[in-house]
Amino acid sequence: MRKILTLLSVLIFSLSADAQRSSSSSILHRVQQLQTPLRVLYLAAHPDDENTRMIAWLANDIGAETAYLSLTRGDGGQNLIGKELGAQLGVLRTQELMQARKIDGGNQFFSRAVDFGYSKNPEETFTQWDREQVLSDAIRVIRKFRPHIIITRFPPDARAGHGHHTASAMIALEAFDKAADPKVFPDQGLEPWQVGRIFWNHSAWWEPKIDSLAANDPTYSVVDVGTYLPELGLSCNELASYSRSQHKSQGFGVSVARGSQKEYLKLMKGSTPEGSIFSGLPLSWTDLGHPKISTLLSEIEQDFNPRKPHLSVDGLLELLNMMRDSEGLEMEILAEKIQLLLADCLGLKLEMLANSEYATAGQKVSFEARMIQRSPLEVEVEDPRVSWGKPNSTAKSFVSLAENDLSQYDFEVDLPNKLSSQPYWLKNPYQAMFKVSNPQLIGQPENDAVFATSVEVKIAGKGSFQLKVPARYKFSDRVEGEIERPLMVVPKLTVSTANAKLFFREGASQEISLDFRAFTPGSYTIGLETEGDWSIEPALINLEFDQADQVRSERITLQRKAGSKRSELMIYLREETPEVPGQTYLLTPLQTLVEIDYPHIDKRMVLEEPKIDMIPLDLAIKGTKVAYIVGAGDKVPEGLIQMGYQVDFLDAQSLRETDLSQYQAIILGIRAYNTQAWLFDRKEELFNYVKAGGNLIVQYNTRSRSFQGEDIAPYPFTISRERVTEEVAEAKFLLKNHPVLNQPNTLSKADFTGWVQERGLYFASEWDSAYDAPLGWHDKGEPDRLGGLLIANYGQGAFMYTGISFFRELPAGVTGAYRLLANMISYQHGGQ
Repeated sequence: MRKILTLLSVLIFSLSADAQRSSSSSILHRVQQLQTPLRVLYLAAHPDDENTRMIAWLANDIGAETAYLSLTRGDGGQNLIGKELGAQLGVLRTQELMQARKIDGGNQFFSRAVDFGYSKNPEETFTQWDREQVLSDAIRVIRKFRPHIIITRFPPDARAGHGHHTASAMIALEAFDKAADPKVFPDQGLEPWQVGRIFWNHSAWWEPKIDSLAANDPTYSVVDVGTYLPELGLSCNELASYSRSQHKSQGFGVSVARGSQKEYLKLMKGSTPEGSIFSGLPLSWTDLGHPKISTLLSEIEQDFNPRKPHLSVDGLLELLNMMRDSEGLEMEILAEKIQLLLADCLGLKLEMLANSEYATAGQKVSFEARMIQRSPLEVEVEDPRVSWGKPNSTAKSFVSLAENDLSQYDFEVDLPNKLSSQPYWLKNPYQAMFKVSNPQLIGQPENDAVFATSVEVKIAGKGSFQLKVPARYKFSDRVEGEIERPLMVVPKLTVSTANAKLFFREGASQEISLDFRAFTPGSYTIGLETEGDWSIEPALINLEFDQADQVRSERITLQRKAGSKRSELMIYLREETPEVPGQTYLLTPLQTLVEIDYPHIDKRMVLEEPKIDMIPLDLAIKGTKVAYIVGAGDKVPEGLIQMGYQVDFLDAQSLRETDLSQYQAIILGIRAYNTQAWLFDRKEELFNYVKAGGNLIVQYNTRSRSFQGEDIAPYPFTISRERVTEEVAEAKFLLKNHPVLNQPNTLSKADFTGWVQERGLYFASEWDSAYDAPLGWHDKGEPDRLGGLLIANYGQGAFMYTGISFFRELPAGVTGAYRLLANMISYQHGGQ
């Protein structure tokens, strides 16, 4: 019997999925979905670009195997719910997509392209992305997934509104043409695949008169994606709403939609559909020459007994046996889904639970197997004590599972030596394209479970099937109840600090705390080094840990000496290597473990270099205390502390009760007015603070239907979508003698070098004459953008609005951004 291999890792589902998936109505719905072998690929640029209505309709009403290819992981976006940016944000948004797909029924793919932030046109995008690599990735996904239809979210022109968007449509059209050419990327080792047709998912966003346009243009098709699914008690657009709302980091929660909903598809290439967008494509297994599969699936559906789902086991096993004797992607997908259906028809749940959330490679880990089946059939599974987690074991024995009787077994497994839960796309340094060493991983949404076992399940007198059981960890919270997480394989020792960017005046010293977290008990020697003339005390630390997952903090002192240049503090694990001739110690750089954990995602981790930068900076500031009102979340307060300020955080209550006159400035975090509704009710307190001599600095906010940017300032201005995306765009000093450019730090063009990702975003586009706009800059081919910093004197103080990306520049250690912000905080009328 041929072993069935899963070509696409996205089709391997955890057996610990939501209980709703195992209900009889859900089982029946999934049987209905199996009756079409059609496959559709939706393609766009970012997480949250996808039209979840289309995906939910295709996957659930039509029954098509549907997937979303997002060219990026959204690393360059903003974050409305936390402080993760860059790679960390990409991991968070990847998980948000995975949760969305669990709801709308789609699968997920990615290319290696990095979201480097807003791009104004595809030409700029392709100066960053390697176009051939992105095209190769798209073609790889097409050749693996073999879609009959591709749907793009965006048009291949400027209407897409973002260079990445336009580029995604251009890549889709080119891939449509070239995926079928065996001369294109033959090194992939994949069979060419001809997609039937490619559509653009047009909408009223681009064309308000889309109804009349579609009615009079034969290249348009209109579908209703609001259809009702009685088996689920939900319509497709309800599913889509819940799916869309998983993009919480981007503030994309939506109201639940119900009722008829039109979507418009414009044919871009391929055969012209006759009547239906699916005309001429395989809507049944009979269309593919497998009438027996169609017949069996119809019989299973007709005979399904929701009170006795186990009665469908015979038919499903017969189908599975047919798959074992067949070749092709369609058969592999079908076989994988049948095995999951078999488990649910039996009420079978298999769990492999680690005794700890964390393990290290090569470690012996204790597991508990929990197994239960809720059918009257005689069911046996492989004995966990003999073969679970031991793929090379030749021994195999089975244990019987009585109906509704929980079986529990303890066993141990030696983890392989090279396991790691680090996301595969972050294992190598990268810039605008992720570097993936194993080409088989390209396109995969994320790592497979770091450790899993394949378990054979026997049904007496009927047959057997395989289930993949991932290693997980569970614990109970007194408020949230049971919480489940993946087993994570981590280094044996990690380090972290709250101070990643350290600024030093001449001769100054700083004491910082390093937190060492050991996942393996034992003795450790840590060495500290840096380039250049810096003093480190102590330079060697000895630590003892008597249990796993223990944290010890050590304080060290760093001092800047004369002539010291910017340097990085290197932290090494020092281990003796007597077996290596001529080498006394093995030095292994320690990493920082970042845990990304929110209620709406499955927890993930990222390993990063500590990146503790020691930066010489002779900075003048005025005042000693500032207040900060948190918005969507950023790391600007940490930068303010490094500047030498005491930072107090204000909320709705404390703002009213605190003496605000003690603060040199009150600074609002990014998107504060978008996220803190109470701020509108505290306008009087804030304006009085400014009148009395304070500086109120408002960082960028975005416009929405409920907020247009008015009524937050003493003088009117309009927030726009204008931005400067080129971080090297020339900074123009429009008011050279303005205090914010000169006091207490004299700024020069050198202060605007070394910036990251962008200059700023959501600039003001119109403003009252009371405002000064001392800075201007622009992207290539565009006019100067002058609304990145507005300053208006009001009473004895000043109001400032800034779209400058301090939230990116300060965590990156950009000294010029610190000097500019120091001048804004220190600002006084006339520069006094």
